[in-house]
Amino acid sequence: MSDLPAIALPPERETVDRDQDLLGRQPRGGSSPKAGIRAHLDDLFDDIKRGFDDQEDRSDDIQDYWDCYNCEANQHRYYNGIANIYFPIIHDAIEAIVTRYVNQLFPQGGRYVQAISADGDTESALVAILDHYIRNGSVKTQVAEPLVRNGQVEGQYSLYVDWAEVERQIVSRETHGPIDPETGQEMPGEEIEDITEETIIEGYPVLEVLHDPDVLILPATADTVQEALSCGGSVTIVRRWSKDKIRAMARAGNIREDEADKLVAEMGRVGEEERNTERHILEQVGIRDEGRMAQVWEVWAMLPLGKSGRYAEDGRKRLCRIFFGPKRCQLGAKRNPYWNDRCPLISRPVKKMAGAAKGPSPIKYVESLQYEANDAVNEGADAATLSAAPIVARDPEKVDGPLVYNVGAVWDAPPGSVELLTFPDLTPRAATRVQMALQAIFQNLNVNPSMLPSSSSRTTQPTQAQIAQEQAVDLLTTAMGVSTLEDVLTEAVAWIVDLDYQFRDRDVLIRMFGEEGRKAEMQSVSPLQNRNGLTFIWRGGEQVRQNAAFAQGGTAMINTLMQPAMQQLLAAEGLRFTPGKVIAQMITNQLGPEMGQSAIQDVRDQLTIPQDRENVMLVEGFEVPVHPLDNDEQHIPVAMQAIQETGDPHNTLRVHLQAHLQQRAAKIQAQMMQQMAMQQQGQPPRPGLPGPGGPGRPPGAQPPAPGSQPAGPQQMRGPNGMVHPDQMSRAGGIGFPRNM
Repeated sequence: MSDLPAIALPPERETVDRDQDLLGRQPRGGSSPKAGIRAHLDDLFDDIKRGFDDQEDRSDDIQDYWDCYNCEANQHRYYNGIANIYFPIIHDAIEAIVTRYVNQLFPQGGRYVQAISADGDTESALVAILDHYIRNGSVKTQVAEPLVRNGQVEGQYSLYVDWAEVERQIVSRETHGPIDPETGQEMPGEEIEDITEETIIEGYPVLEVLHDPDVLILPATADTVQEALSCGGSVTIVRRWSKDKIRAMARAGNIREDEADKLVAEMGRVGEEERNTERHILEQVGIRDEGRMAQVWEVWAMLPLGKSGRYAEDGRKRLCRIFFGPKRCQLGAKRNPYWNDRCPLISRPVKKMAGAAKGPSPIKYVESLQYEANDAVNEGADAATLSAAPIVARDPEKVDGPLVYNVGAVWDAPPGSVELLTFPDLTPRAATRVQMALQAIFQNLNVNPSMLPSSSSRTTQPTQAQIAQEQAVDLLTTAMGVSTLEDVLTEAVAWIVDLDYQFRDRDVLIRMFGEEGRKAEMQSVSPLQNRNGLTFIWRGGEQVRQNAAFAQGGTAMINTLMQPAMQQLLAAEGLRFTPGKVIAQMITNQLGPEMGQSAIQDVRDQLTIPQDRENVMLVEGFEVPVHPLDNDEQHIPVAMQAIQETGDPHNTLRVHLQAHLQQRAAKIQAQMMQQMAMQQQGQPPRPGLPGPGGPGRPPGAQPPAPGSQPAGPQQMRGPNGMVHPDQMSRAGGIGFPRNM
């Protein structure tokens, strides 16, 4: 036997099929099971039904809040007269919030995400693929805007993350020589043009905005979705599927084939009495959804599973996805299909209340004010309408003939026998009531005049102090309002990274920004890792706050740090201030990524790019301009060799080679002209050096001393509304010392 110590082998990793069906056989005769997973799911369905019943009042209120936003009169109106006017105070306030929040989350810089690895470096490829998904998915208009709008109306931000794939047939034109039928190799000869088709599968993340009445979190006292699942609760999302959607879910294996057939047969017969927020919103925009839909409940819960992956009462709790249909029908149950083993629902309340998973709607506190404004407007309008046709009172003993009410009519009546009864003018009182309601609603929803396209409530021109105060308040309130949205989007970004790692298996050509070489170039990004070891930061809101801070005191801060005394203090601490990146970021924020990067140049960009690297980009079809510092004698033969090896399919190599030849000829001509000029004029010594001095100056004479020098630029006046440096501490900023 060997004297070597025994080596402990690592335990075998447990491999479980996540696509395994957990339901098993259905009981005979359709009877209710008494044990097993089906009995467990029956109890779970009872809890879900009670949960939706408990939040029924909240769902009814949310429907009324949507009526306030959509300017739809409902049963809460008090005055019911001739006029039917809805003053859109809540609608305008919410749209102002949506505009401000979305613009702060998605600034014009075009870079929204920052990914930091464990060693503190920024993952450029990961940031590039995330920005690519955000731009191509129109997250700003298709996700962020309805998410903010739903949150302000319903009081909850709910987002569902998933992955979708689309199959496309790409048609392309190819040119090649004759093909040998025996060997299949290309032969020399006349070129032949063929049309080819290629089937590709394009995958992309899907961010779905959910309505709060369609989301149930149990227990309701849990703070987060993860906490609800950890303590044995569940998360439920109401789905409404068409017949095609049911068939697609069955083909994908998410629900059972036999249950799908039953669901299709019973579509439209059940569930019509259930609340449908989506249909209510469609009706508000003029769309009548008369199609038959089946209501399905998608449930995420922890189920005990054994080592084989089957249901076991004493097994370990695993996150599973279950689909319930009408009449307690169990459509399918499988383990979580996502590798990160997380629930894809991201739900955050707009206003967090301790001990509750959901928060109140902001409209809850101003709903009655909206009804008051509507009643005031309608009462004033009715009074104005009735005043146009006043009541005529006459003395029947003095006037008994008809009184024709028309233009130019003549009434034969003695004085005092006819009197016109006019209604009082309620317009001033109605305007006052509406103005009071408007101010109260705007104050409660944190909407100030600077957030509105045009403020009609002001009767005088605002002062600079008023503008500064409004901007400071707007900056602080908006920063607080978007903090929850930043958490939601940051979690969604982490989900996108996990889904990209799980589902994407082909490279994607995207635009990537770098710090070395060219500022922007097209690079192929391979499938990346998951979120482990990475920290994500949504830079949108932080970037806007930095822009505002720089606009207020950025120039003063840079001037203070560049003073010699401050530089000496930093050097004593072993520190050094380099303003290059700060100034470059300020210019990029103001002018955008394209113009900003061209306005200030990095000296490192003057370094030439090797020709072999340029060839890779040229072969892919990208245009690469020649650099004045390129060594043409080295670049030209490398480019010619690449043309011979690749054939230059896009004709970009030949254009690049011609540009090098022209640049070399121009350099030779400029050098010859310089030599000719030097021979004609000689080599005069530089002024101020020993030797035969300049013209009109004896040998060895020194040049005259320099006179007055132009002074540097003084600090310009700040923008309109800028907070005075002495008031920066009150506005939440940092006051810099005046003298060092």
